[in-house]
Amino acid sequence: MHGTAKRNGWTALGSAIGSAGLALVIVSASAGSARAEGSEAPAAAPAEAPTTTLAQADAPPPAPPPPPPVVVAPTPPPPPPTASETMPATRPEKLPPISVGAWTRVGGMFNNPNNPSQLNDWQMNNAYVELHAGGKIHEKVGVTLNLNANAVSYVTTTPVGLNPLVAVMDAIISFDAIDEFHVWAGRLLVPVDRANASGPFFMIPWNYPGFLTVGPTTLVTAPLEGPYGRNNGAVIWGDIKGGRLTYLAGVFDNANVATSPLWSGRVRLALWDKEPGFWGNGSYFGEKNLVSIGLGGQYQKNGSSTMMGQKDWAEVNLDILFEMKLGGGSFVTVEEAVYLNNVNDFGVSASGYTLAAYATPTLGYGNLQPMVRHQWAKVKALDDLPWNIDAGLSYLIKGPALRLLATYSHTSLPAGVATPGATGMITANSIQLGAQAIFF
Repeated sequence: MHGTAKRNGWTALGSAIGSAGLALVIVSASAGSARAEGSEAPAAAPAEAPTTTLAQADAPPPAPPPPPPVVVAPTPPPPPPTASETMPATRPEKLPPISVGAWTRVGGMFNNPNNPSQLNDWQMNNAYVELHAGGKIHEKVGVTLNLNANAVSYVTTTPVGLNPLVAVMDAIISFDAIDEFHVWAGRLLVPVDRANASGPFFMIPWNYPGFLTVGPTTLVTAPLEGPYGRNNGAVIWGDIKGGRLTYLAGVFDNANVATSPLWSGRVRLALWDKEPGFWGNGSYFGEKNLVSIGLGGQYQKNGSSTMMGQKDWAEVNLDILFEMKLGGGSFVTVEEAVYLNNVNDFGVSASGYTLAAYATPTLGYGNLQPMVRHQWAKVKALDDLPWNIDAGLSYLIKGPALRLLATYSHTSLPAGVATPGATGMITANSIQLGAQAIFF
């Protein structure tokens, strides 16, 4: 019995397992059939994110794309030339700028005009200024205009040529063909000697040579020139070998057509450093080593006029300038000049001067420069000789461009120069203090 029951139990379990297996097969077939029926519109599967490796994470980012190319607009064509540009004669030239300068000398003098030998009075005898302008209006043509004035109108003994009014000193048109040949015309410097070529600004002494004054009497020993050494006329001149030799020759009318013309000229030979140019210097204030010899001359029909009448004027002069640099800014200067004149009685038949100066090495802002100059003259028909001595001390701050001066001066004239027939000598003493400044 027990065997039969046990056997019936295993039979029932097998039947149950078989039924379950059949059910799973049916369900599985149904699910497969359902998937097959839905395969006509399958759903899109989500994209998988890219996988980043370690090497890719360490790599630099990619370079940015290049910028777009730059488009340059085409250059417009130039405008057509104007009428003046197509004509060479009217085309503007590039010329040097106009130069402008102001030159000034101011000074006071200890001297008694009523008793010239005394130093017990003082007067402001110089308030002098020059205004300079010049430039080129063409490559070969220049213009110079210089004005001057000396505001000392209250001085009754004003020397010849000085006045308080503004005057035209130079009015020059210059034609400069080549270095060896120039033509200058207008109102200009009379070429005759070194003193006139340099003027008072570029010589060592304060007092211009050739004018010996005692009170109201002035004996003129200088050549014929005109106020401030100028006259109306024309000059041809040139530099040979860059200024080794310079020649100048001119004719002037003395601003009076009733007189005969004045012929005047000069040649200059520089043996050491060259000395070019129309103008000149009484000193180069340590800039040159110079041995220069000058020869000048003048002629004018009936140009010598004295109380004895008229006579043809003829003059010849010789001057020598020696200047040498000594080191440390110091230099030494020696100058000599002699003049011989064809004149009537009581005219100056001969004259001259000798100058010696030494500039020390630089002291502070400049150089101390002691100097002495002796002037002499011979008046025809008079036995006594006029003479003058200047002893001065200068402080050269910028050479002639800025300097201070003090000068003692003594002058002796024959009394017959002031009063015909008088004998003996008349004298004057003075102490001159001055300052000079040049702005170029």
